[in-house]
Amino acid sequence: MHWSALFSWLVAACCIALGWRKLRRLAELSPPDAPSLLSDLAGKNTTADELDDVARRLAIAELNQRLADISFELEVLPATYAALVRITLASGSALALLSFLTATSEAPLIRTARLAAAALGGLVGAGTVAAVGRSAKMRSRQIREKWDGSSREIGKALGTSLASSGGIRGNSFPE
Repeated sequence: MHWSALFSWLVAACCIALGWRKLRRLAELSPPDAPSLLSDLAGKNTTADELDDVARRLAIAELNQRLADISFELEVLPATYAALVRITLASGSALALLSFLTATSEAPLIRTARLAAAALGGLVGAGTVAAVGRSAKMRSRQIREKWDGSSREIGKALGTSLASSGGIRGNSFPE
């Protein structure tokens, strides 16, 4: 195998490994069950009923921050996989063309075989990363749904409505 094909397959393998690593990391983004998340937000051994207004607001702010962080991670995910696919395709194509152009003294069949080997590395890598990306997209959708469900439950437990917690008293706007 020529150096260009070997390097193309190496780049493809690295992109596949990065894609798998990103997929495995999605498991860390899954929310805990609502009661344990609520106890984490409210403090150990504290229920939502025992919290005062300031502690409720702090717990809600912490929940909103976590939701924003998770949302950001999940929004970046498709762009990450798209970039990995582009890298594998570009490296396979560029190295295939480079090996074809630099081996002018070789027989045409050998030049074509080197071109095909390097291009195949890019194509296999792109296909594999795309498949892993589809799997990550499905997992991302499940994580988002779980966070939405947990945040709704916690919102109900904490009473996120300002009117229900006494945060809005009458008409505060001048007439």
